[in-house]
Amino acid sequence: MTSHIRIALALSLLALPACKFVDTAELAAKRQAAAAPTAGASATTLYAAKVLPYIAEKAAPYADIRKALTADFAAGAKTFGYREVQEGAPFNFLARVSGTIVSADTKSRAATALVDTDGDGTGDVTLQLGPVIKGTSLRDALPFVTFTSYANQIEFADVAKAFNTQAYETALKALPREALAGQSVEALGAFTVKGASDKVLLTPVEIRLGAGA
Repeated sequence: MTSHIRIALALSLLALPACKFVDTAELAAKRQAAAAPTAGASATTLYAAKVLPYIAEKAAPYADIRKALTADFAAGAKTFGYREVQEGAPFNFLARVSGTIVSADTKSRAATALVDTDGDGTGDVTLQLGPVIKGTSLRDALPFVTFTSYANQIEFADVAKAFNTQAYETALKALPREALAGQSVEALGAFTVKGASDKVLLTPVEIRLGAGA
């Protein structure tokens, strides 16, 4: 390569615009969560120490919640429900459910059991059995677990996932899955609804079969 060519090449490289990597909030959040993945681990510890005792203390009979929501949803939700964001967000409830299982879907990984709580033969509460647990009701029903306590949405989501995992591992994993229909059941857990007509999907933290409901 001649000296003229080398000089021309050097000048052309100098003329190229400088490249700058533009970081995004999403990438920064992912790096931060990966660097310090403590939210889920902390939530697992919190679950046994504080979450379960709080739910056991604050849960109301589902029959009382249902009656209040049917009569006046806003008033009932204010009495029995909780939501961190006060406008527009759904309400979260801690409830004790008792009744008879009318049907169950245990083939799916998101297994469920439909419970008749008022003796009319029709199911009105669906219990999540897992292992796939949907939603964030357990997290969102707790006033001491707030979004502002965590660095970002990723960490906050990890908390919900950790709570759901603990619910499955401690309350649902060993639950017999055969011949559930017709059995009486008692369950303690959380559910989320926006209105009185919404279907109730309960995430149990405790469940007992043959409870003589």
